[in-house]
Amino acid sequence: MLEFVSIKVSPDAHDDLATQLNAQSREGWNVISIVSAGDEIVAFLSRPVVATTPASAAGWASMSSDSVETTTPTTTVPNVPADWYKDPAGRYDFRYWDGSKWTENVSRAGVRFTDPPTK
Repeated sequence: MLEFVSIKVSPDAHDDLATQLNAQSREGWNVISIVSAGDEIVAFLSRPVVATTPASAAGWASMSSDSVETTTPTTTVPNVPADWYKDPAGRYDFRYWDGSKWTENVSRAGVRFTDPPTK
């Protein structure tokens, strides 16, 4: 599972972007894409989410059959921040992600349009 983040800077602050990307890299982030979005540069990054085990977990070998708890596995969706991203359908340059789904808001060459999202 991955988590995502974006960094935005103005075009004249490219040195600041490099500094921020180096800092994020030390924390395990990988650059997915860097795009020019109108009057700013946006870098998209991801990194694996590391699952942690509580220190109190003794392991399966120490449990008796009476203490085994059955749970249903859950699936979590990566927390991708609301922002403009490359249109997954490829019809426009960018499409707005509201944090949970793609919206009808799209952009091509810096001009905004509406277009119903595809699945």
